Amino acid sequence: MSEKRISEDAVVYVVDDDPQACRAVSELVHTFGYQVRSYNTAEEFLENASNDRPGCVVLDLRMPEADGLELHRRMIERGLNLPVVIITAYAETSVTVKSIRSGAVSVLDKPYADDDLWTHVQEAICKSEKELRLSKHQASLEERLKRLSPQDRAVLQLMLAGEKNRTIAKRLDVSLRTVENRRRRVFDVMEADSVAQLTRMVVEYEHKLLPKKDSNEAWLALPFERVA
Repeated sequence: MSEKRISEDAVVYVVDDDPQACRAVSELVHTFGYQVRSYNTAEEFLENASNDRPGCVVLDLRMPEADGLELHRRMIERGLNLPVVIITAYAETSVTVKSIRSGAVSVLDKPYADDDLWTHVQEAICKSEKELRLSKHQASLEERLKRLSPQDRAVLQLMLAGEKNRTIAKRLDVSLRTVENRRRRVFDVMEADSVAQLTRMVVEYEHKLLPKKDSNEAWLALPFERVA
């Protein structure tokens, strides 16, 4: 079992109405090196869980007040976007399919191997970290875009279409200086240095994408193929 942790801040929530089972899972997850918070009822969990840090939920499928699927549904309704790992001693194909379709990372049959739980918790936290980074990135881009006036956005739209300043001035029926001022404001507000960077920002916002890491310009290493 690997000892490498994805995040020092990650929290694993364990929800099981059986105190003994809840404690056993919590102790096992704690050995993975994560912070653990355990709850015996769905309501108690919903009152205390949050999206402010990466994490996941390990929950039992069968609970008296709300089963695992019902709890997961209520999480989604409340915008609690923590990945879920469901454990159950009563696995059925239909239940497994329904769980996965509702967004659960996995369904583990009891008894399960420690390494299996470790693998799925790692996968869930990795997913949570990515979603949290995306949420923060989207919020940052949206905050900047909202600071652009409708006039600024009109200039930005034409900039992204590849139009030059003089063409933009004619299209918007404003002076060249006005376009230059608005263009400067767009760069300042968006904290961008080029039209290419502005394009990436808008694409990332529109399609809910994370910024791409440096690709090291792999395309430069492609073999040259002469066309006859």
